[in-house]
Parts: sequence; structure tokens; C-alpha cells
Amino acid sequence: MGVIRTPIKSIRAYCIECQGGSFKEVRLCTSRDCPLYAYRMGKRPTQETLDTMEEHSKNNREIA
Repeated sequence: MGVIRTPIKSIRAYCIECQGGSFKEVRLCTSRDCPLYAYRMGKRPTQETLDTMEEHSKNNREIA
């Protein structure tokens, strides 16, 4: 039987794989449009962080 991961730890593992195995690149990730961005560090983000990201995305939407 394999290791059982929490969903947030699974997101962290995905982000590490996405960044070529580099922990530093996960920390420096600039893909703010990614729905997993707030969870990339393997911890639940604070409400303040989520609010800031939401505000940023509202202010930076491209008009189609």
C-alpha cells in the first residue's frame, strides 16, 4: 500500500512536478491564473491571501 496524502499535499507534489522537481521554482511560481496557485506551498492559505488573490484577479482581467 502506498503513501496516503492529503489533498493539499497532493497539490504540492503536483506543483513540484510541474516545476521540474524544483522546490525553489514552486516558491517563485508566477502562474497566478492556476487554480492551485494558493495551495502550491502545501499549506492552506489564509483568508487574507485568498482575498488578495481574488482582488488581483478582478483588477487584472483581460477584456475580451
